[in-house]
Amino acid sequence: MKLKSKNMRNKKKSAKHLPFDLSYTQSRELSWLQFNARVLYEASDQRVPLYERLRFAAIFSSNLDEFYMVRTGSLVSASRSPDDAPDSTCGWTAKEQLSHILDATGPLYDARDDAVKEIESALSPCGFQRLRRRDLSPRERRWLDQYFTEQVQPLLAPVMLDPDAPFPQLAGGAFYIFLRLKSPQTGESETDAETRHALVPVPDSLPPFVCLPGDGVRFLLTEQLVRDYAPELFPAFEPSGRAVIRVTRSADISPQGDAHSEDYPEQVRQALQKRPSLGAVRLEIQGKLKMPSVRTLCAGLGLEKDQVFWSDSPLTMGYVWQLADRLAGFPALFYPPFSPHIRTGTGTVMARVQEHDLLLHYPYDSMEPFLQLLYEAALDSTVTAISLTVYRVAKHSQILQYLILAAQNGKAVTVLFELRARFDEQNNLEWAERLEQAGCKVIYGIGKLKCHAKLCLITRISDGQTHYITQLGTGNYNEKTASLYTDLCLMTADPEIGADAAAVFDSLTQGTAAPDYRVLLAAPSGIKPGLCALIDKEAEKARAGQPCGITIKCNSLTDRVMIDALQRASAAGVPVRLLVRGICCLVPGIEGLTDHIEVFSIVGRFLEHARIYAFGAEMETLLIGSSDLMTRNLDRRVELLCPVRDPETAAQVRGILQTQLSDTCKRHTLDRKKGYLPVRPSEGTAPFEAQTFFMHR
Repeated sequence: MKLKSKNMRNKKKSAKHLPFDLSYTQSRELSWLQFNARVLYEASDQRVPLYERLRFAAIFSSNLDEFYMVRTGSLVSASRSPDDAPDSTCGWTAKEQLSHILDATGPLYDARDDAVKEIESALSPCGFQRLRRRDLSPRERRWLDQYFTEQVQPLLAPVMLDPDAPFPQLAGGAFYIFLRLKSPQTGESETDAETRHALVPVPDSLPPFVCLPGDGVRFLLTEQLVRDYAPELFPAFEPSGRAVIRVTRSADISPQGDAHSEDYPEQVRQALQKRPSLGAVRLEIQGKLKMPSVRTLCAGLGLEKDQVFWSDSPLTMGYVWQLADRLAGFPALFYPPFSPHIRTGTGTVMARVQEHDLLLHYPYDSMEPFLQLLYEAALDSTVTAISLTVYRVAKHSQILQYLILAAQNGKAVTVLFELRARFDEQNNLEWAERLEQAGCKVIYGIGKLKCHAKLCLITRISDGQTHYITQLGTGNYNEKTASLYTDLCLMTADPEIGADAAAVFDSLTQGTAAPDYRVLLAAPSGIKPGLCALIDKEAEKARAGQPCGITIKCNSLTDRVMIDALQRASAAGVPVRLLVRGICCLVPGIEGLTDHIEVFSIVGRFLEHARIYAFGAEMETLLIGSSDLMTRNLDRRVELLCPVRDPETAAQVRGILQTQLSDTCKRHTLDRKKGYLPVRPSEGTAPFEAQTFFMHR
């Protein structure tokens, strides 16, 4: 799906006096919306099992929620600043970017409505039906009437709005039923002056849906159920419009203090309390409301009409995950079962890693060897210390339980918790308190820098010598996401990597960011110049007529310096292949500028999350790590990239890149004029899906 903005033609005009070339770049925000359109594409792909298609529609909805809470929320804040400067990739101010976002969002709602309608229709032979009260038989209505009277109505708190009173505070993300009411005496010639408005909050304590008795999966969403019965809560009036509404509020909270200060956790708690009441950025409506009612809502919420979006499909689709068990009798609706491979070997994991590097490729490889490594370290008498960085962690984390075990066994355990990991702040706070109580040393970062690095260091003393086992990864220390995201986990006894890892933790403990290490590249000071140097080296090879190449796999490419470095390499003749899952602000295929660059994206069963940087015609130089090519990662975070030095491990990483670049099922290519287009197998060639290959290798 290609997204256009009605204002796209203004890009060149507004940019002619700007200090950067916009001829080979595009808007970060529109590029992200293109990514989410690729997620929605999976919901329409007939090759995807039906339930999984519904799940992709739910993921699309959740993604869009977070985009409006985070990106749109921050742009709203920036648009109010007198320093609202043009963006370096599109030339638009924050205010202009918001206009383009709103223009591009509407078609996505239409596409979601079409996809959900098609999927639900195809699911109906399996007994799957999302219903309304009007769809039920008389007997079913009587059952539902009783359910509403006994289970739902006692929890409702309907509110008649007073036009002379302040508009009530609507919680972000919550469901409300908004009604336009008229007196029975009003008749057909209703006027605005003769109408009232009412709100019915849908309690969070209610389940997301109610299933009707009997066979099949026949259900009513709770917000629709309350919508159907809401007029009965106002017996003195007649409804002339009613709808499910949902407000999205900004989640752009930023604790003001220093992460290294003692009271920082409390500052984070106070900031979190403000999130539900931050400014509204979007209003969603499902149902029928007249424009005067919509204007009332906009006035009360401080929104403009172009921030209102109408939907025929459910406004949120989290209920989809809870329906999976009810459809278990139809295995064809789901992806085939998959169990990750557990890399076994002789001896302990610690002993194996000391002999040679061990690379895990999640979710195709189980996390179990890494978990076993931590367990062994917690019990091993030669281990003196374990250090770990935490950005996002599972609610029930075996990883952190093993660190508690290590502390109980007398090991010095140090854990850095990033308390600004958006939407995971509370979970990280709770785990930090548990580890402190267990005797672990807990730190919260470096000043105003977020720590996004994925680093674990096990320190051993044997025969009077200090030895290290280092784990570096591309993903979080989260058992749940390790089964859903594609990531790399490198475990190594390389002494130089270990010494660098020890220096990293020394810096974190002291509240400083060291600029240089022996072999690791570290942001905020080292990754950008290090990668630029590697890119420039390939450009020099090209100009000298030598074999060269750049292959990069990451989640996002937005940083202007990195974009310009890749553009210069392309202009020098370097073949550049970019596997960018999400945002890509670089536009390939522009003659003389980016015509040696190809941009691909893979969206499939698992979320592509690994970051791999390869340089050389045969990908001789390889780095993996936590950093994307975004300014926030490169300039405002603690990030790490690690060279892959072991030949066998390097061959594995090259194989991953080559396999993904061969995908003809889930890979899309970015066309400078047509947007993202599916890659199809050449005539006479069987389709090849990289993720399926990895599952069965």
